[in-house]
Amino acid sequence: MNDFYKVIMERRSIRKFKPDPIPKEVLERIIKLGMWAPSAMNTQPWEFYVFSNAARERIGEILGKSYKNITPRLKELFLEKMQNIVRYFFSDMGGAPTIILVLSKKLPVEQYQQGAIQSCAAAIQNLLLAAHIEGLGACWMTGPLWVEEEVLAYLGRQDDARMVAAIPIGYPDQTPPTPLRKHETIHWLED
Repeated sequence: MNDFYKVIMERRSIRKFKPDPIPKEVLERIIKLGMWAPSAMNTQPWEFYVFSNAARERIGEILGKSYKNITPRLKELFLEKMQNIVRYFFSDMGGAPTIILVLSKKLPVEQYQQGAIQSCAAAIQNLLLAAHIEGLGACWMTGPLWVEEEVLAYLGRQDDARMVAAIPIGYPDQTPPTPLRKHETIHWLED
C-alpha cells in the first residue's frame, strides 16, 4: 500500500495522552505543513495559537466548559460508556501537554467566511496527518465552538476572528481501534 494512503488510514483521533512535552520545533514543523493546505482564493486565512504549560491549563478550563452544551447530542448518539469517556476527555483534554487553536479571520460576507472556514479545515487535516507521521496523536474538536465567545475574549480577538477548532496534541497513551466507515455516499453522474 502507498505510504501516503497508509498514513491517512492509520491516523486516529487520540483522547488520552502521555504528559511528555512536545519539542517546539516539531510543533512548528507540523503547523507549517498545515499552512501548505489549499485555501479559498489563496487567502490563507488561518491563525494558530499554541498553548502549553500554564496557558494550556487556562485554555483547557475554558474549552472544558463546552461539554455541557454537547451532552444532549452525545445522549442521542452514544451509550453511557462512551458519554463518560467524552466527559472525562473534556475535563482535562485527555491530559494533552499542548492545545492548538485554529482561528480564521472574520470576514464580512458569509460566503467568504465559509471559504475561510473550509480553508482552515484543510489546514487542520494537513496538521493532523503531519502530527501522525511525527508520532503524535491529536483530536480535532469542534465541541469547543460552544465557548467561542469566551475563547475569543480570552485572546482579545472578539471583533476580528472566528474559532474553527481546538486540537489537543501530544504523544498517544492509547491505540484506538479502527472505526468502520458508516457508509459510502458516492453519486456517479455520467449523462
